[in-house]
Amino acid sequence: MTFSEHNRSLFGPPSTELPKPPVPYTPGWRFQAQSHTAPAPTPVIQCGCINSDHEMRERNQQSLIDRCLRHPPLPGKEGNGAVSLEVIDILKGGDGHSSQVFTARLLASDSKPEILPQKGTQLVAKIYDPLYLNDSEGYLNPFSCVDKYYTHEANAYLSLHEFQGQWIPRYYGSYTLSLPVDSVQTRTVRMILVEYIQGMTMSHAQPKDFSQSARQSILKSIVDLESRIYHADIWLIDVEPRNVILRDPDSDLPRVVFVDLAHALFNRRRDDPLALQLEYFMGQYISPLLRWTESRSSTEAFYEWIDWDWDPWLEVEFAHTAASITPEMREEWPREYEEAESS
Repeated sequence: MTFSEHNRSLFGPPSTELPKPPVPYTPGWRFQAQSHTAPAPTPVIQCGCINSDHEMRERNQQSLIDRCLRHPPLPGKEGNGAVSLEVIDILKGGDGHSSQVFTARLLASDSKPEILPQKGTQLVAKIYDPLYLNDSEGYLNPFSCVDKYYTHEANAYLSLHEFQGQWIPRYYGSYTLSLPVDSVQTRTVRMILVEYIQGMTMSHAQPKDFSQSARQSILKSIVDLESRIYHADIWLIDVEPRNVILRDPDSDLPRVVFVDLAHALFNRRRDDPLALQLEYFMGQYISPLLRWTESRSSTEAFYEWIDWDWDPWLEVEFAHTAASITPEMREEWPREYEEAESS
């Protein structure tokens, strides 16, 4: 029995679903968004984005559009600034995506010049729209999901401001916009704007097109950057090829940029009671020699890029970090890893 069949057996057949309006995020679409301060990151707990029985019952009894009106985004704080944008090209979008990501041309802004670049600049907009999120046949709560993605990504960019412009895109703020439902009603979605990075994601690149030395340089940069962000007490649990852009991919030493911070864990952990009791050495640098060994499966997502013995290479490249490892770290770290793997 599939999840949807189980769902129907519990709560009866779903209501007649009204057709979704066409996805508005298409090339040429122009819109305005108001500046918005995101609320604090939502708590991350086990099953936190999974529908409860009550929520599944609601899903079967109400149209998704009505539910969007009933469950607006978390409030945050609306600002005085506004931007006007025109969609240029879709990077990831359409029905069935966790977010809508596209390049957009900045048409106008009443924000201070130091906050946004000049008019005509190409930016990347990311909209968190529950109407088009794939809820896995009712398994996921789309409203909890987009609240989590928006609050975590917006706050992660703010927390990692010293990495912006080189290791992660420059961040141009968070916004809110209203979309028409009918002639009277509108619904609200949130958005962030970031720098457009020239290059290609590792998922679109072919490892065979890069020399071993270039691939080693790329992986060393990934390990180093992830570890430095972890030092800032943020754990990026979604570091994988689709979220790593290679700047200057044709050069001998491509540079890496991390994108998609929606799954960032603050304080290096989830917010379950057990996790809150663990010692994570907050504010301290944790050597990759502890966290990036082959046995910890840290490199699993990049296996196509690695054709050398990982652990000996790691020990050489990050030997300078060994002195930072304390006996307490060696004792504690396996416990953290086991907790992460069981989540």
